[in-house]
Amino acid sequence: VVEHWQAGGMSRWLEWLTECQPEMFIEMSKELAREKGIQNGDQVKIRSARGEIQAVALVTARFKPFQVEGKTVHQIGMPWHFGWGGLAKGEIANDLTPHVGDANTTIPEYKAFLVDVKKA
Repeated sequence: VVEHWQAGGMSRWLEWLTECQPEMFIEMSKELAREKGIQNGDQVKIRSARGEIQAVALVTARFKPFQVEGKTVHQIGMPWHFGWGGLAKGEIANDLTPHVGDANTTIPEYKAFLVDVKKA
């Protein structure tokens, strides 16, 4: 989402931005959507070892599957701009993220973790 700034504290309080993107979504490849029986705009459940959230599917050509040791791997994208406060309230990507961080920098690992996506 090009229009989102920093984190939710800045983004979810803007009326015009809430109108453009009112709820949590996940972006996924056409290939993953086809494999899971998901259409653009469908409600989906995203589950990790830590939790589960629900979001709208955004099926796009921007995401492509890739190969790791001969196995097809899919990735999804989720914004972290939604939360309990503000105008754009909703599910929170951080409910899925692991409690893991780099020992030297103490930066949490928010950008790479395993999830399962299913049609809601």
